[in-house]
Amino acid sequence: MNRLEERYRLLLRLLPADYRREWEDDMVAAFLESMDTGDAETAAYAADYGRPRLSEVASVIALAARLRLGGTNAPPRSYAWGQAVRLAALTATLVHAVMATAGVAITAWLAGRMAWLPAPAPEWALIPPGSLWRTAWGLADYAWLPAYVALVLGHRRIAQALALLAILPPAVTNAVQQATGEVPPSASPWMMLLLDVVLVLAMSAFHHDAEPVPRRRWLGALPIGILLVPVPLFAIQATSQALRLLDWPGLSCALVSVAIVIHLAGRQSHRPSGALPWSLALTLLAAAALALRTATLPDHSHQAQHSALLTIGAVQATLVLAVGAPLAVLAIRALRRLPPAADDL
Repeated sequence: MNRLEERYRLLLRLLPADYRREWEDDMVAAFLESMDTGDAETAAYAADYGRPRLSEVASVIALAARLRLGGTNAPPRSYAWGQAVRLAALTATLVHAVMATAGVAITAWLAGRMAWLPAPAPEWALIPPGSLWRTAWGLADYAWLPAYVALVLGHRRIAQALALLAILPPAVTNAVQQATGEVPPSASPWMMLLLDVVLVLAMSAFHHDAEPVPRRRWLGALPIGILLVPVPLFAIQATSQALRLLDWPGLSCALVSVAIVIHLAGRQSHRPSGALPWSLALTLLAAAALALRTATLPDHSHQAQHSALLTIGAVQATLVLAVGAPLAVLAIRALRRLPPAADDL
């Protein structure tokens, strides 16, 4: 076995063991044949120094994700993880869509387009963008709404493209503003960008083997989410200073914590196997919220109310950890009770 084959077999270890036992030799043979150029000198060099091409690496990673995040015919543990990632991705995209949809209405209100509502306070007035390009650039965040609808309807690639359209303009804007000194350096936007990129990658779990998303339930969750979260939050913030200390990482912690408490309260009325995907999904969301809150706490040290903000942030992180850790323990125990796949026997 030459070094090239060793490297490729090492890459294939990303695949489940039972799949490797059946297909590894065939995949290795096909790969080595694809690397053969017919030139002895080139073949000898590739055998010692060659590596799998990036396209081949990406293909194996995608296959590993599809197998480990299984669909309807997958082993129980792979199916549970697949459902968990899909539920977490749907929930995170729903939150983005809810906030984006509410943002459209709030922008219209601030622009005076809703005369039937009380006029906003002067300090809430909008600053008109300098050009049509900046307007379109600022509206990119609203692409989360069609991205969510596309994901629910089963158009995963369209959803991923729209999500990228939503996250790239803010990333570029922030990079330019920090580079020019327009805004101080901050970890918050970069951590949020990282989590959004992970979300786009997680959408790959909606492969052709996965169960269809219950459309009526998830589409109905959009108006319900708007009524339950951004509308009351904005109404309170417009009349009170208290909630202005609640930033996006803090709101994420609050939402995840409430969801976990509700899930734990109703967990006893469901079969453990039925509750497991949601337990795993909420554990993943709790980990993401905790990472976001922890990474963004240092940004408060240079703000005017830094003591209050740091204290509130620490309480938010502690709350997520307090409810998320027990849920993770319960989820892991339930996962271990599932019948193992063939590669675990």
